[in-house]
Amino acid sequence: MGKSARPVEAVIFDFGGVISVSFSRDLARFEADLGYPPGALLALLFGEGTLAGNPRGGDPTDGAAGADTSAVTHDWHRLEVGELTLHDYLLDVIDRAPEVLGEPIGMDAYARFVAEMPIGVHWPVVHAVRDLQARGYTLALLTNNVREFGDTWRDTFPVDELFPVVVDSSAVGLRKPDPRIYELTCARIGLAPEVCVFIDDNLDNVEAARALGMEAIRFGDDPWAVLAELEAILTRRPRT
Repeated sequence: MGKSARPVEAVIFDFGGVISVSFSRDLARFEADLGYPPGALLALLFGEGTLAGNPRGGDPTDGAAGADTSAVTHDWHRLEVGELTLHDYLLDVIDRAPEVLGEPIGMDAYARFVAEMPIGVHWPVVHAVRDLQARGYTLALLTNNVREFGDTWRDTFPVDELFPVVVDSSAVGLRKPDPRIYELTCARIGLAPEVCVFIDDNLDNVEAARALGMEAIRFGDDPWAVLAELEAILTRRPRT
């Protein structure tokens, strides 16, 4: 059996945009409600511009900062690897806002928006994870995230019940698409990349996984299509 045809033993999921619904469109609506220039708030917070203007696709807070996939340049990325606290990050946002938005950011309105914005969950994906667990597949969650958000996102679905391995960028000091965070995830589940399938909504992150030998799926707008693609891979590379 060739290397590419080895049975799949593990499935590794992203959180934002795969388990959870991307919040970028909600943020764009908030931006429009406050009369900020289109894309300005996303650029201020994440340094990636609008979702539509992100040629690599997926969550605009994710992916590479440039050609160097291990580079951490924007403050949001520094927040994701634990180099900044959320408090210091927000102070910098306030300082930069007039230049990017053309006026000070309305932090009271933004705080209300964040507090009231629910985290949507792709429940078909969660149910698929539970099914994979019952079928004996090794599961892991690999997320670029923020330390101070941990309690919030972990409350959205039964994380620890479904994922014995959770690799959070803010806890390990690395972020996708740095190859080292994929290698760390594989080491923690005790399997080679070649027997893993990885699912992410950002093309940079998907390509990084493929470069290490994983079979990877780009998550789009249709969870059912992604789950069908995953099932096709598992059928083509069945466990013995």
